[in-house]
Amino acid sequence: MVLTEKLGFYLPVMYAVDKSLLIRQFYVKSSFLNAPVKEEIYIKTPKGSGQKAPFLQLKKSLYGLKQAPANWFETLTSWFSDINFHQSTSDPCLFIHNDKHTHIFFHVDDLLVVGNVDAFEALFLNRFPNSTAHDPDTLLGMDVNKKVDCISLSQVKLIKKGLEMLGMSDCKPVKTPLSVGIQLEPATENQKEEFSKLQINYRTYTGILNYLSCRTRPDLAPAVSILSSFNQEPGINHWKEVIHCWKYLQGTKNLELTLRPAKLDATQALQHFTDATWADDLETRLSRSGSICFWKACPVAWNSKKQKNITLSSTEAELNALSDGVQENQWIKFLAEELWNEKLQPSNFHVDNQGLIEKIEHFGSNSKTKHLDIKMKWLRDLRNKNEIQVTLIPSEEMIADTLTKASCEKSLNRLKEKCFLIHYSPS
Repeated sequence: MVLTEKLGFYLPVMYAVDKSLLIRQFYVKSSFLNAPVKEEIYIKTPKGSGQKAPFLQLKKSLYGLKQAPANWFETLTSWFSDINFHQSTSDPCLFIHNDKHTHIFFHVDDLLVVGNVDAFEALFLNRFPNSTAHDPDTLLGMDVNKKVDCISLSQVKLIKKGLEMLGMSDCKPVKTPLSVGIQLEPATENQKEEFSKLQINYRTYTGILNYLSCRTRPDLAPAVSILSSFNQEPGINHWKEVIHCWKYLQGTKNLELTLRPAKLDATQALQHFTDATWADDLETRLSRSGSICFWKACPVAWNSKKQKNITLSSTEAELNALSDGVQENQWIKFLAEELWNEKLQPSNFHVDNQGLIEKIEHFGSNSKTKHLDIKMKWLRDLRNKNEIQVTLIPSEEMIADTLTKASCEKSLNRLKEKCFLIHYSPS
């Protein structure tokens, strides 16, 4: 079964708001049973069926068959083709009508349709009568709140469930996901033993945090990345920070990721911020990258991740972050162009390292910088082809910095203002 990327959901609903189109959600009950079985498969005759034969040939894809998900995917997508939808080249679970105005996003048996929803509903309920159609409410574990000029996404129920599991429903909230400036190190044997006495599954709670971070909470990204790096051998020192993160969620559980497409001029382009620490992991000396991409002023992709190789300078660390951001951005841009059916301007990358800008402009390979040569020339080639622009901004405007470490409340609020459209008064 092919599963979707989150962008395959974010961008279609943004398109609906941007173009003032209708959105409708569909649910197929017992979806796999709509898919025929290709192979010759027999099952024991169920008791009480009234059939005398000891075995029956299976005609439909029962739940539990290894091929059932693939059969359902083929059944659904082939029907999409029959009604003049074609599969997106960017996301296998996104289908676009030949008129370019109606889009289908689906995840197994949940569908979200944008555009001419009434005509689609009539066809869909005729083909899959055991289905329902309604205004969007929940999808992929997210609460969907459709407003006139925006779509808001939240996961309040999941946060409350996690707090209840921890016995923290009435805990006192804190202002940041991690203790400000904390540098977590591998646990000592005593710290591991102290945590093991609690008999708690560490991964359960970092797993929930990860799902929240990936879907609706970019403000959690650095905390989740840092805490999850100790999933294998957690200690009490790490668990205390997991609890700290859940205390932060107690005070911010009602935050909504707000997708309100800005009405931009003809020079519209993806705005991508990338940043990196340098050798801040005290054990490995690896750096951490942070990246966030905006389309029409809406956050559509973000991450915080440890880099794969040790860098010899802050410029090299920022080069790694920029290079990864450019690769991700190329796919985002292609998907946006496919949905909006228009050619976008070169993506604008924002960095705060003067040395990186200078090296992209005038990089010359020598014995000490040869390992940077390929990435630099690749970025310069994209810039010369007018596919990207790289812009230097002041460090205080670099919101991706918040995604690289345990940031202070002021830095965190800058990110939250951009993603959740909440204004924080300067302290």
